[in-house]
Amino acid sequence: DYDDYITKKTPDRLFNPRYDRIVDNEWKYNLHYVKINLQNHEVVNADGKVLKTPIDIDYSMRHCLIWNTEWRGAGIPPVIALEPKGEPTFLHILSGTDLKTHSYYYVRRENGKWLQTRICHSNHNWNGGYLVHGADGVVRAYLITGKGYLEGGYMDGRGGGSIEEWISEDKGNTWRMNRDLMPDRKRYPAWRFNHIQPVVRPNGEIVDGMLLFYGWKDGDSPTAKAFLLHE
Repeated sequence: DYDDYITKKTPDRLFNPRYDRIVDNEWKYNLHYVKINLQNHEVVNADGKVLKTPIDIDYSMRHCLIWNTEWRGAGIPPVIALEPKGEPTFLHILSGTDLKTHSYYYVRRENGKWLQTRICHSNHNWNGGYLVHGADGVVRAYLITGKGYLEGGYMDGRGGGSIEEWISEDKGNTWRMNRDLMPDRKRYPAWRFNHIQPVVRPNGEIVDGMLLFYGWKDGDSPTAKAFLLHE
């Protein structure tokens, strides 16, 4: 759920009852899922039920909700990746005990039930990761991590930290940190990085073994450097 200021403004519209305080308008809650057939424009939910369009938030809560986060939220939307059978899985950041404590979660459906498994800590609610299902059966999550909660600065205000690859070899039930993907620390000391993404060809095909991300050292400067990881 997301309030983009188009809805009617009321004094309590941004109040979060879980944390008993006002949050900003970028805070997002819950997880909904719809599937659109681009040929016949049919819209269905996770159970295959044909939906009426347009879909508003009340209708979506009744027919499309797959995870009620109970007022836990974050800024960045979830990452979507298809598993080998073509079913969607998600990499989702959510707050925890307070608005400065966040974790990554892996969300998938098993035997008709949506499951959520915590992967690790996130030091900001706007860290951008990447999720992929390998041909070897391993699920890989490329995550931005760091200690505590990153605050302040033009760049730091939107997250950033170290880059780690976390893997699951049992369909997402357990996770472990597999390797550090940081650029040369001697060449880039005290740099932070964010929004690791795949390289995509013009036809939409993902290039194997290549990832893009950007980094910066000065948290107050609106400039960053692009990096390409090629394995």
